[in-house]
Amino acid sequence: MIDAARPPRENAGGLIILTVFILSRFVFYLQGGAFIATPLAFAMQYLDPALLKTDLLQSLFYLHSQPPLFNLMLGLVLKLSQVPALSYSILFKTAGALIPLACYGTLTAIGVKRLTALLITIVFMLNPTLILYENLLYYSYIETFYIALALFFLARWGLEKKTSRLALFWAFLLCLGLTRSVFHPVFFLLTGAVITWYLWRRAEAKPLAEAFLRSCIVVVIPLMLLCSKNASVFGFFGTSSWEGMNLWTKVNTFVPEQLEELHARGIVSTTAIKAELRAFQPITHYFNAAALKNIPCHCLADCSTTKSTGYPNFNHSGYIIVSQQLLRDALSLIRRDPARFLFDTLGSYSLTLWHSSDSVHGLFENNMAVLKKLESIYRFLHFGFGGVESKLDERMWGRTIVISILFAIVYISTIILAFKKEPRITPAIMTLCIFCLVIHAYTISVSSIIEFGENNRFRSPVDLAFVVMTAGNIIMWSGLRSKRFKI
Repeated sequence: MIDAARPPRENAGGLIILTVFILSRFVFYLQGGAFIATPLAFAMQYLDPALLKTDLLQSLFYLHSQPPLFNLMLGLVLKLSQVPALSYSILFKTAGALIPLACYGTLTAIGVKRLTALLITIVFMLNPTLILYENLLYYSYIETFYIALALFFLARWGLEKKTSRLALFWAFLLCLGLTRSVFHPVFFLLTGAVITWYLWRRAEAKPLAEAFLRSCIVVVIPLMLLCSKNASVFGFFGTSSWEGMNLWTKVNTFVPEQLEELHARGIVSTTAIKAELRAFQPITHYFNAAALKNIPCHCLADCSTTKSTGYPNFNHSGYIIVSQQLLRDALSLIRRDPARFLFDTLGSYSLTLWHSSDSVHGLFENNMAVLKKLESIYRFLHFGFGGVESKLDERMWGRTIVISILFAIVYISTIILAFKKEPRITPAIMTLCIFCLVIHAYTISVSSIIEFGENNRFRSPVDLAFVVMTAGNIIMWSGLRSKRFKI
């Protein structure tokens, strides 16, 4: 992010950010903070560490529960490093240093004054949620990294019109799609369509629209190939076989006795009765030994019921059958009572807006104790001044409404500016804000519709997009008022 070609003050900003980053993380570790690599052994999303180390390529090919990129990174480190936990920590710290640099670079690129951009970046960088995920071997932090870099290179492309910048933007988005299943090919096509439409409406930007659309199609091809592989080998088109189990977890609010009654009426299956309120259970909970032998599989990655660590293997081929059946059961419940599904979706949405540091809180416990004072400040600033201290607080809906109004103001402002035929609004800054709107709204909407439980964790990687979108809107409206808009 910093090079000799840039103005000295911009280089100074980068150096200040790196200095604050190093000092803050040093203090964190000095006070007892630590990088947590233990999820490698038990996280449902990860393949058996032994297979990642000894049979990486075949295991990745038969990975159906998740997109493969994060497991690829885990496997390469296990193969190449003598101390994997330290290597993971170094990789996450490197990403941690690049995220604020990308944030600062993006803000200054859209016209935010350097001092203001520096202060915003430091506040963002010291966010306890960011520090917590930076020290947890989980893909949420890497999502933030990919999004931050995508925002930076999209901003640079808008300014420089260089194909390499656009290629890097799509490359980091592709990494996002190959890491997190919620970023389905539909998201990429939506992004390509919306931004191409905007650029095409601007006569001077039509060449940019063509370049953007072409690059989008090229990037979608690898994701389509992955989906096609899963369709050919496993019988479903997508990047994750867990779609049905996730939706069932969201939809099912019935106790076992009620599920039995629904089953008797032909509304749900016996699989739903077994799943109850916990779809993610060992595969032996759903199938006996004889039934397991009849489920087609290919290698240890999708044949073994447990990992070498003793934890369940959630990539077993049997989960595809379970997930497909639970998808049918979930859709049956939605058709039976769509109003209830809508209410549950609103509940998921409310949870999405909660403090992200509460997610996976059992793993965060020790590190959270180190960050307790800082966390209390950030919670107060993140609408904690309303006194809502629990997700079960009856005032939670009031908090949700306030945040939703803030989102709506920025969303509507972005849409209004996109339709304005105003030469002082350059395609560069508008394109960036449109992308921020798409990825922020998409992530929150999709996670609220199909997930329940850790929705607040799902939101955290796109928080930076909302910050950038808000800053971009302020810059554009200020420019229109002053009639001296420049980028």
